[in-house]
Amino acid sequence: MKKLLLLSFFVFVTTFTTYGQTSGTGCWRMVSAGENFSLGIKMDGTLWGWGQNSNKLGLGLGNLADQNLPIQIGTANDWATVSAGNVHSLAVKTNGTLWTWGNGQFGQLGNGLFSSATANVIQIGTANDWLTVSSGNRFSLAIKTTGTLWSWGLNNVGQLGLNNLVNQNLPVQVGTANNWLKIDAGNQHSLAIDNTGFIYAWGDNTFGQFGNGTNTSSLIPIMVSSSNNWTEVSAGLDHSMALNNSGILYTFGNNTNGQLGDGTNTASNTMIPISFANAGTVTQYIAISAGNTFSLAIKNDNTLWSCGFNTSGQLGLGNNTAVNTLNQVGSSNTWYSISAGDTHSLAMETSTALWSTGRGLEGELGIGSNIAYNTIQSVSCPTSSLANATVVMDKTNISVYPNPTNGIVNIDYALESSSTVVVRLSTIEGQLISETKMEKSMGLQTDAIDLSPQTSGMYFVTITSGTSTYTAKIVKQ
Repeated sequence: MKKLLLLSFFVFVTTFTTYGQTSGTGCWRMVSAGENFSLGIKMDGTLWGWGQNSNKLGLGLGNLADQNLPIQIGTANDWATVSAGNVHSLAVKTNGTLWTWGNGQFGQLGNGLFSSATANVIQIGTANDWLTVSSGNRFSLAIKTTGTLWSWGLNNVGQLGLNNLVNQNLPVQVGTANNWLKIDAGNQHSLAIDNTGFIYAWGDNTFGQFGNGTNTSSLIPIMVSSSNNWTEVSAGLDHSMALNNSGILYTFGNNTNGQLGDGTNTASNTMIPISFANAGTVTQYIAISAGNTFSLAIKNDNTLWSCGFNTSGQLGLGNNTAVNTLNQVGSSNTWYSISAGDTHSLAMETSTALWSTGRGLEGELGIGSNIAYNTIQSVSCPTSSLANATVVMDKTNISVYPNPTNGIVNIDYALESSSTVVVRLSTIEGQLISETKMEKSMGLQTDAIDLSPQTSGMYFVTITSGTSTYTAKIVKQ
């Protein structure tokens, strides 16, 4: 994901405060905050980057400069998911191919090389069954459509889960299980959930970031809770966050800066139920993201909350003071997706508008300046340049209904010529749920997707035909 070992010096920056959030312009499908840089995919499937470059933005050798506004990476419009790490990035296209760029000192690019770097976006292998990825601190995790788990890169504390301490420069399968569902790569530890709802952890556990009641590290994935109702995990520098299917938030690991949000600064190697912090009330959450030494969360009323380290204003609270309980960010109740980086934060509204806060010295906030802000700032919607402007699907006449829905969603659209149509249902994080390919003739079309098995929340339906891609946001009640 996006973490960095803390360095033993301080950087003094000027932090600006501006008050008052207004509705932003929406065009973003997903975003990922790394170490001083950011990546995003727009609703049209194009890939964008901003912030510190140093090969991390994938713009090629002809453009190694930092960027303080979103800049398009290539012209492809078929990107499915992306993950920003510390010094490298991973992405998967809608055709299931795996791509990478950045620095690969320890093999984290997966291109078969150590001590390599690429400023260009390159494909890894020829496999087309990659599903989701997570970039950590110089190591990588991925899940294939087969449900198998893969890892590569730095392995000094077993963060690859391969039962050894050997760095890998090609993807290597982790164990033999084929039921992995979600992953998150932290600084030196990894978290995952299988399709039965159990949490697993491996790598460094010095501060109890496994949450299993010990401080013993592991070279292989180990189950850390007897409960099998987990839905989300997020790995930070040396702390972790988890959500269960009741929306209960748990935190565990290092707490030096209050990143666990339990009102103390004491580390915990057991899972702390933050949702029960206020006596007599139960707070439910829908999204979490663990940053370097801070945490972000969205409640089920779509309000945004933060706690932990705050020297760059990454908590978005209008100051630079660390807090050890979750504090509300602004007053808006329209948030639905978040990504915590090294010292900056990204948050998306239900309108798909994007906002940022925190360190901005390399332009990682994407707002056209190189200064830090301690309140949320609007990131504009840039104009895309597509590789092929050929139109197969008339995107001006697409209807998705009913929305919100309790079950079936109908999709009406028109094709201007016969084409292969691909309909995908995914989570807001880019996790593919289902994919259907159909041969269609020219004319009006109607397809349907059943959301009945899915939990309440927001999803994306993506329709691809030829070079045309349309994405709709769906609310499951």
